Amino acid sequence: MPTAADRRSGPPTDEPTSTTRYPDEVLDEIAELAEECSICYQCGTCTSACPTARDLYRGPRRLVRLLLAGEIDALFAGDDLWRCSECGACTDVCRMEIDVASVLARLRALERVYGRQRCPERAAAEAAARRLARRPRIENTAFAAAMAAHGYVPRDVVGAAEAGMKIVRTRLPGGKRATAAVPPTRADRARAPGTAARPEGEGVTLPFYAGCSLPQDGALHALVHEVAAGFGVRLDEATDAGCCGHPSRGAVPAQFQADGRVWTACPACDDGLTKEGVDAAPLWDALVARARREGFALRARATSFVPYVGCLVDRDAALAALADAADLAGVEMRVAYPSLHNACCGALGGMYRGATKGSTRLLRFAAESGAPIVTPCSLCRDNVRSAARQMRLHVPTYFWPEFFRAAERPAEETSHA
Repeated sequence: MPTAADRRSGPPTDEPTSTTRYPDEVLDEIAELAEECSICYQCGTCTSACPTARDLYRGPRRLVRLLLAGEIDALFAGDDLWRCSECGACTDVCRMEIDVASVLARLRALERVYGRQRCPERAAAEAAARRLARRPRIENTAFAAAMAAHGYVPRDVVGAAEAGMKIVRTRLPGGKRATAAVPPTRADRARAPGTAARPEGEGVTLPFYAGCSLPQDGALHALVHEVAAGFGVRLDEATDAGCCGHPSRGAVPAQFQADGRVWTACPACDDGLTKEGVDAAPLWDALVARARREGFALRARATSFVPYVGCLVDRDAALAALADAADLAGVEMRVAYPSLHNACCGALGGMYRGATKGSTRLLRFAAESGAPIVTPCSLCRDNVRSAARQMRLHVPTYFWPEFFRAAERPAEETSHA
């Protein structure tokens, strides 16, 4: 394995090399990363597990190969480094126990300083980092303006306009707020907010972290609180929590800290908070577990649905929660092609790149099944809706509180909404 010194003095003639002269600190870091990956035998398991792989030119395996070959220019030239969603699947499946996700994150940090990549994911990360260096939350209209200033406009103009209108409606006097949808219950009045648990049958209070995007959609924000209340759960929201930092791709850490577990409605928040040592868990999983434990029935908007579990979601846990919800609602969850349910929707770049190969296949499957799509991620919902418009397919796509809620009648009388 060539060392950093070997690369400075000139590699063997049979080894490809970069043509750009990089500072010693870059060469040292590349050499260290190559050493960590030296036992990689290019089996390709990392790429096969990657939910973004269908839309990558190289994928994790080939990126590691370029790293081992010392091809720094090629590593920094492609946008595959930035299309990685940091889900960690590559690390989880590596047969040689290489932390591939960490290697890619460190390469992104190098490219950020020494590269000249131009892609929407990198531009989004830079815009988010600049915003979070000054303010605690990302404001979507300012974010969109920053992206436009760098030459990136949404492929889905209709979706972008709808998102903008939601923000405007939330800001107007009388705009729908989350707290307005959930009046205090008798148990709420009896005990102070923040209490971890309530007597059996009276409900519980859960600390809730809403993140950046959800509060900017007033109706959806209120709906999350409303649906949780139907399960006997009051959400004690940390209103000044700020952003989890995930959109900045590691440049800005989460500023939020908690003494115990917090529940979220966003997989990116789960990921960002967990990386900062906060015990975060998906609210939807907790609601379904409570419904199963307490014997609640659920009702659903349709008699069947196709689940969509995106890149940052714990796939097994999310599918299990959706399957439990389907059972409690007496509806069918269609999983004829499970591999369709963990492809990436495009994440932060989805609005600017358009439909991915994964979302295209998913939408076609749902259209053929005549069933809507249900996802535990609101960003996934928006990206899949945009892809459906682009493909001119009528496939309704719902975030979980838009599709499921606790039934108002006993289980044996449950009917579909």
